[in-house]
Amino acid sequence: MKELNVIQPDESGSYSTFLTDGCLCCQKGAKMVLFVTGICYRDCFFCPLSEDRKNKDVIFANERAVLTDADVLEEARAMSAEGTGITGGEPLLELEKVIHYIRLLKGEFGQSHHIHLYTSTAPSDDYLQALAEAGLDEIRFHPPFELWNKLEGSDFSDSLKSA
Repeated sequence: MKELNVIQPDESGSYSTFLTDGCLCCQKGAKMVLFVTGICYRDCFFCPLSEDRKNKDVIFANERAVLTDADVLEEARAMSAEGTGITGGEPLLELEKVIHYIRLLKGEFGQSHHIHLYTSTAPSDDYLQALAEAGLDEIRFHPPFELWNKLEGSDFSDSLKSA
């Protein structure tokens, strides 16, 4: 993974003074959404999952149900994807599946295929290392609401620093 440039908040407290490579790719409409599982043990108030996906172990590439690796690759080709955003439920409950798809997509489309992942967990150093070795470019943390104002000293603080 690239070295992290830590940005300080502006006068409003916002850290959104720039867009990451992954966000720029999404902004162009060039990122495929790979939903690897609907399983999640949190109940976040902002969770947008429908009843068709929430707490169900299903896979979708954009809105296409995935039964085989070919389904993922065909969807990426159909939209000329320059990258992929991995999401869920909680994708890191299915670490091996996530690693499989990162390797599949990087193997097919090359290292320039930008892959980011959303997680509501504080992954261990072992998980972060495995994701980095597989080729993950970016990780986005969604800590639980009760930690939003007190991340320092939490497992999320440690994961953020390690990532």
